[in-house]
Order: sequence, then structure tokens, then C-alpha cells
Amino acid sequence: MLPRTTARPGDTAGRRPARPAARPPRSGRRRALLAAGLAGVLLFTLPVTDSVARGLAEGRLADRISERQTNLAGRPDVSIEGLPFLLQAARETYPRVRVRADATTDRGSRVKADVTLDNVTREGDGFTADSASARFTAPYSSLGDGPDGDTRISDAGNGLLLIRRSVLGAPVVLTAGVELHDGVVSLRPTAASVAGRTLDPASPLIAQALARQTRTLPELPLGLRPAGVSVGADGVTVTARAEDVRQV
Repeated sequence: MLPRTTARPGDTAGRRPARPAARPPRSGRRRALLAAGLAGVLLFTLPVTDSVARGLAEGRLADRISERQTNLAGRPDVSIEGLPFLLQAARETYPRVRVRADATTDRGSRVKADVTLDNVTREGDGFTADSASARFTAPYSSLGDGPDGDTRISDAGNGLLLIRRSVLGAPVVLTAGVELHDGVVSLRPTAASVAGRTLDPASPLIAQALARQTRTLPELPLGLRPAGVSVGADGVTVTARAEDVRQV
């Protein structure tokens, strides 16, 4: 009969050797690497794809607007806002579309248009929008068109116009504010002088000179209605707004 042995603390005799940790199968590691690589590619390519798709959609909208608005001077600049674009394109709904363009009025005056459309949705062969807001700015160079071509209009500051012209050979200088009533832009004189002498702005001579500068606004696109008028460094700006816009 063999003698019994007692294991002492720290004694490794009689213990089974520990098994090495199991390694993951090579196929599992390969799949993990492929997934990581694919995720990296997607993170890199999705913004590029989104940008390309956005550019194509903006180009199509610009072409459509050019076909429908014949008074534009050249192709408009269209920008579609919101991310991600591909999701918007799939739904065919864009939260905001901005259109900037140069145009001419029926009288041949140049105007800069800046139109923002909200919640644009494809409907049939066109687009609709919940609302639209616009700014139409006429530069000063397109406003000085008196009967003799001698009227010069510029910015007087403080929201006023500075108007210079000649009446019976005498130089007339006056400042005026702009007002909008029922689609008609008129001038309200605030100061005037003739040949250096101060005149009452309410005099008949001044009223006659300003009457030639009254403008009836043409019909605006997209059902926009004039809402206000202001004077700035770039010219005279008419703001407009529309709700439930059809056939963009």
C-alpha cells in the first residue's frame, strides 16, 4: 500500500497544467476586419455621395425654374438645405430651398431676386411649398430713369433716398423715404433744395418731381405678394411672401 501525500501551499505537484485560452476562429476575425473596413468606407463615401446627389438635384431645380421664369437673366443659383440629403431625396421633400437669380422687369430694369421656399415637396411633375419669402432688390443704377435721363438716385442713409436732377436748368436735391401701398412704391420727401436754396418738401415743384418716380410693381412669381419696401446700400428692396405655393 502506497503512502498518501499531502499537497502543501505553493506546491504545484499533482496539479493539472492550465489549458491555453481558446483563440477565436480565423473566419470570425476576418469577418470583424471586413466589417470594420466596410464601416470606414461608408463613413468616407456617404458624405461624397450625399454631396453629389444634392448637386444633381439643385441642377434639376435650377433648370426647371429657368424654363418657367422667362424674365431671368441667366441660370439661377439653387441651394437645398438640410442633412442627410439622400433621406430627403428618398422622401422627395426638402425642408428649405433657396433660389438666387438676376432678373429684368417688363420695363427692362435689373433686379436681384432672393427667394426661400419652405417644405418643398414633389407633386406630380412639379413641386409645391408650404410658404415662400422673397427679397427683390433694384440697384440704384436701374432707378435713375427720368424723362431726360438726368435723374440720379443713391443711398442717403437712415433708410432714405438721395435724388438729384435738374429742373429748368436748376439743380434739385432732395431726400425721400419709400412707401408701399397696394403694390405701388411711392416717395415721401423729407428735405429739398433748388440751386442751393432750401425748399418746403411739400411744395408742388417737389411733388411733381417725385411723381415721376412712382412705381407700380409687376406681378410677382409663385403668387408672391408685396409686404414691404426698404432702402439700403445695395438699392431699394421689396419684400414679399406667399402661402401654399403651387407649381414651383
